[in-house]
Amino acid sequence: MRCPFHLRPAKAQSGQSAVETAVVLPLFVFLILGILQLGLMHQARLLTKYAAYKAVRAGSLHNASVAEMEKAALAVLLPMLAKRSEGPAGIEYVRPVGSGQEFTDKWNEMANNQMGKIRLKYAEVTICGPTREDVSGSGEMDFDDPDNATSDNWRQSQRTKLRVQVTFNYRLVIPFADRVIYNAARARDLQMVLRIGKASAREIRRAAQWKYGSKSAGEAPYEDAAGQGIYIAPIRATYTMRMQSNLYLNTDDVPARNECLFPFTYPSS
Repeated sequence: MRCPFHLRPAKAQSGQSAVETAVVLPLFVFLILGILQLGLMHQARLLTKYAAYKAVRAGSLHNASVAEMEKAALAVLLPMLAKRSEGPAGIEYVRPVGSGQEFTDKWNEMANNQMGKIRLKYAEVTICGPTREDVSGSGEMDFDDPDNATSDNWRQSQRTKLRVQVTFNYRLVIPFADRVIYNAARARDLQMVLRIGKASAREIRRAAQWKYGSKSAGEAPYEDAAGQGIYIAPIRATYTMRMQSNLYLNTDDVPARNECLFPFTYPSS
């Protein structure tokens, strides 16, 4: 005898499950991919700090040469440098560096420190000080001259200390999470409560015009890369070390003023 109380699942329940899955699944996928991407960004942040140390050490030994500092920083960041695979459906990938031969092969490929058609370097070094404002005159400044290192003025006493900022233009490699994290960091098309930074789109365009000139039509290289589906997060670290070689003031490496940039910090005019 068949039980009169036998219940059959209503068709509406299966439809409700499909709707719930459609709502929850994208969030769950982003949660997993976002954790992977943020973990890689944390690793990149730690490497950037070490790259800043290696860069300022190379600069202190090589007369504050930006080229030598960028080489030193690039060697540290090499395991995390990514590039896009060829083809219309190219994706970002990172070739591992697990041996000396793999390091040599990848170094030979990326030693020029340029991202192809994108107007960015993988590792960019900016001298925060000493600047031409800090050091008067031209020619050569002795790093071991006590007169250059001692002064009642704190700013003048820093003349023999090399201060640099390393910017690692980290390419986000996890699909879907790269676009969401990039747009969140740039505060694009998001409500104010969801923005990571306080910079508006107008401030970003103004900063791009200030740094890259009017020829860029207000679009920074990061925006240009995003238009090509390449999402880049600049990660910055600073380090200070006393000079171990003389500073050449007649080179272009010594800036006229402090040009170190920090996230969401732009000129007033």
